[in-house]
Amino acid sequence: MLLTFRLQNFRSVRDIQELTLLTVPSEPLDAGLVAPLAHGPAVHVSPLAGVFGANASGKSTVLRALGTLRALAASGSDARDAARRYDPFRLDPATRLLPTRFEAEVLAEGVRHVWGCAYKQGEVVGEWLHAYGRDRRTVWYERDRSGVRTLPQARLEPLAVAVARDPSTTMLALAADAEHAWLAPVAATLAAITPVRVTPGARLVQDLDHLAARWSDQLTLLATRAGLGIAGVDTGGGSVRLVHEAGPDARTGAQPLGAYGESDGTIAWLDLLAALLPALERGGVLLVDDLDAILHPSLAAEALRLLDDPRLNRARAQLVFAARAVPPTTAESQRWYAVKSGGVTRLRREPGGPGLSPGELAHELWLAKRRSTP
Repeated sequence: MLLTFRLQNFRSVRDIQELTLLTVPSEPLDAGLVAPLAHGPAVHVSPLAGVFGANASGKSTVLRALGTLRALAASGSDARDAARRYDPFRLDPATRLLPTRFEAEVLAEGVRHVWGCAYKQGEVVGEWLHAYGRDRRTVWYERDRSGVRTLPQARLEPLAVAVARDPSTTMLALAADAEHAWLAPVAATLAAITPVRVTPGARLVQDLDHLAARWSDQLTLLATRAGLGIAGVDTGGGSVRLVHEAGPDARTGAQPLGAYGESDGTIAWLDLLAALLPALERGGVLLVDDLDAILHPSLAAEALRLLDDPRLNRARAQLVFAARAVPPTTAESQRWYAVKSGGVTRLRREPGGPGLSPGELAHELWLAKRRSTP
């Protein structure tokens, strides 16, 4: 589970910004999911975190940063590619010389871990992994340009030698490749962060069969009750087709359509289900950008309710999403606002100031045309 994420010097984010999913169960709506710890009392974690804001406010930057964090931890080759895509805050000449920093606090096998790294231009210049028990912190390793300091009993010397020879990757990613007994679970938790493209695409053609084979009943329920005009799911003939209502004046009954005959909105809903249904069973963190760009607000709200229901979300899956409008079903503890000022994005708990008033842009354009007319 993802507990906290911090980022610095990435795209429009210049200063350290923090997104936390830890909640205080002061109200039933804010209680979140209960995550037991191996040492100490359980923590309450939100299954949802929404980042809201205007166009170009930096909402997508936060989600892209989480996707980059996942790549830096998933495997050695992914980490090398991510480190090469160095994209600092470019409006300040000083920040172009500084590394990008990410840090995440996660819950892996009942233990809280904090992993972070700093990188620039294809080189990982810093990395650290700490574990937190009941009363103490265990430093698994800390790495900078001067060397690597490791916990002796962790037997990390081969990994330390490897990153000394290849500073373009992370120790955690190499530990994942080597299936290190103690570090691989932390890497797997971060690798379970999954970007989801909720857009019309050809991957629906293959994922629809997979969905129906594993979650036939759930798929039928969520497709027919979504208000998309779908009457059922036809699994005959070796492929899956959605059966659509033909209407009272039609000469035939309900008719199935292939994936390429479906509307963009239907494909977007099924595309989300292709990631959501497995996550409800296995856990992980889903990243969805522009959730309300193609899904109707009521349908997007229903998707959020699936994750927010502890009866359905027993695997404690989480969703971090960006949207323009705030769904009324979200609690205040699940809302973050990306506010940009002077080209710098900041994450806040309160929305930014008012933008354009109704008709202001049209009025300004009319005045400009009037001034330019001789």
